Amino acid sequence: MPPELSDEMTRTDAAPSAPAKGRPRSEAVSLSILEAALDLIAEHGTIADVSVEAIAERSGVSKATIYRRWSSKEELIVTAVERLKAPIPATMPRTSLRADLVHIANNMRKTFGARDRKVFKCMMIAVKEPEYKQHHDLMVEQRRLFIRDTFAYWAERGHVAEDVDLDLAVAMFISPMLTIFVYGHYNELNRPETVEQFIDYVLRGIGGPLCESPSA
Repeated sequence: MPPELSDEMTRTDAAPSAPAKGRPRSEAVSLSILEAALDLIAEHGTIADVSVEAIAERSGVSKATIYRRWSSKEELIVTAVERLKAPIPATMPRTSLRADLVHIANNMRKTFGARDRKVFKCMMIAVKEPEYKQHHDLMVEQRRLFIRDTFAYWAERGHVAEDVDLDLAVAMFISPMLTIFVYGHYNELNRPETVEQFIDYVLRGIGGPLCESPSA
């Protein structure tokens, strides 16, 4: 068992030690727990068969350590799956709607291994249950609002037709991106040029002006 995990389980009342160099010990423990959860989901092929006990045993921590970080198995699992996705961009080009959407889409376009794709498929089944859907929706809402704010930013500047439903525009943008680049469907479309082609199609549909193609 890694020393940093053993320390967390045994030093419950000890005086705080001097800060260690590198990644904080508590973050290392959290990451170990999340990775254990993901590994077990992929191995079992279902989230239902993965228990907190098994996650604790695989990660080398106690159940108490897990519950100090997450209130339930459902919250832990959703957090682990969400961590696989690329984070929300910290900055945006803000030179055009097209440039912003390309930036977001390229950020979403991440290479996932066999384990992670198995996990995503399991999560798609699990979110049908209310306990998982509640936590999943909270995570997804942050990303949805970020993208909606991007559409709204350019709508205020006249780059989107006045009668466009921004929530529908967000769904038109997110769903195909997730389907192709995250969930791994339509492998023939999983290529770099798909991003700009897709966004050009979306912009034509919502009435937004297209920037010149880089190759023009």
